[in-house]
Amino acid sequence: KINTAGSADLNTSSSFFTEKAPRTGVGIMPDGRLILAQVDGIELAKQGVTLAEFAEILYLRGVLHAVNVDGGGSSDSVYKGKVVGKPTCSDTPLICERGVAS
Repeated sequence: KINTAGSADLNTSSSFFTEKAPRTGVGIMPDGRLILAQVDGIELAKQGVTLAEFAEILYLRGVLHAVNVDGGGSSDSVYKGKVVGKPTCSDTPLICERGVAS
């Protein structure tokens, strides 16, 4: 079940919930460990997952509580110093790293 408490957009039929897009989230496992999850995608090309699909991915991996965070094409993951995600520019298939403000 997706809990929309505190969400700025409570309409579960809105595009935020229904469109396939890149997603990033933070979850808490039952033993207290934190996890970060990222799904690559391109919003304008309808590639990625819906919010419900993202919730299911986290649930099936045993996440107890999770929060969806800003997860557009600028989300990226680094493992052992190497970029492992596919960050995009301007919602196009072009792979590029974007600058960050902080």
